[in-house]
Amino acid sequence: MKKLMFCLIQIKNTAPWIFAVMVCLYMAGGALYNSIYTDPLFTYAIPFIFLIEGLVLSVLISVLYGVFFGDEIIKKWRYFPRLVLFCVSLIVLLVLSVLVFYTMPTFFAKLWWLVIGCAAAGIALLSVIAECHFRITGKRYTEILKNYKADIS
Repeated sequence: MKKLMFCLIQIKNTAPWIFAVMVCLYMAGGALYNSIYTDPLFTYAIPFIFLIEGLVLSVLISVLYGVFFGDEIIKKWRYFPRLVLFCVSLIVLLVLSVLVFYTMPTFFAKLWWLVIGCAAAGIALLSVIAECHFRITGKRYTEILKNYKADIS
């Protein structure tokens, strides 16, 4: 029960950020879309189906992020295999989302898929940057530890 509550709190903390980023990207992408295509039918209102899709995706992405980058489920894996599996599962999740939500009537679906792709790419990019940072920091601390051990001897 304690682990379940911890996982739910992680989802509760991560999903709103992902959803907020998706909505902000949608609005910024909408302004860009309207400036490029100058569509008189475009409004800055977000269709309800896009909100539902964004909510579902943000919860599922936060679950994936918790599974692959938390230490509760996968305990002894290195960061890079976690990152690769997270990116692959994120792509699978987005493809499934396209298949599920594609049949519903949407007028500006290309814009929303662009937003979801940008959000997914951003999450993957931040994870790659974190991996690089952890490796550089780990090497630096390993050198400091070696120097410390050499000074003690």
